[in-house]
Amino acid sequence: MLTQNLPEYWETLYQGKKDTWDLGKANPALLEFFKNTLCPKKGRVLVPGAGRGWDAVAWAQRGHETLAVDYAQTAVGVLSASAEKHPKLSVLNIDLFELSPKSTEPFDIIYEYGCFSAIHPGRRDEYFEVWDKMLRPGGLVIAIFYPLIQSTSLGGPPHPTSEGELMARLDGVLEVEERIKPKKSAPERMGKEEIWLLRKARR
Repeated sequence: MLTQNLPEYWETLYQGKKDTWDLGKANPALLEFFKNTLCPKKGRVLVPGAGRGWDAVAWAQRGHETLAVDYAQTAVGVLSASAEKHPKLSVLNIDLFELSPKSTEPFDIIYEYGCFSAIHPGRRDEYFEVWDKMLRPGGLVIAIFYPLIQSTSLGGPPHPTSEGELMARLDGVLEVEERIKPKKSAPERMGKEEIWLLRKARR
């Protein structure tokens, strides 16, 4: 039986044209955030669970050295083609939970969108551990949490989250520095996503 922990699970969705999370373009909320004074103007960016990589490409086009990580064949294929066009974009075909600072230097920025809601909730603390080990001291997680609600009745990512869950899980791991409600979102996601800036302690 295929589970969300296996690349074959996601590849089946791609092949069956059930990749409903894919906007086919960069997230409008991210492009809006690029204009915010709180958005870092430089720094190496890690994009775990990058999918086809529209947002990763946007970071690279902005001038950031960007590493996009995914392990579904379709996603990696599109990412690799994009990397050939964008010198600042590189691709790693690996399970994000296998990321290690031994294989790459720590990052200044980790960008999260959709991955947190796609993995099984039982692995969320483990995912935060990945953030912690891959982010340099003082580094920033830019997370667009979606859907930030207490309901599973809508389409999209299979595992919604809530403010309460996030605050409980993040306690002692990362400091919530800022929360921003985007004014520009995909129509079906309007009012259901929020940008959180999470700072790692300088230790």
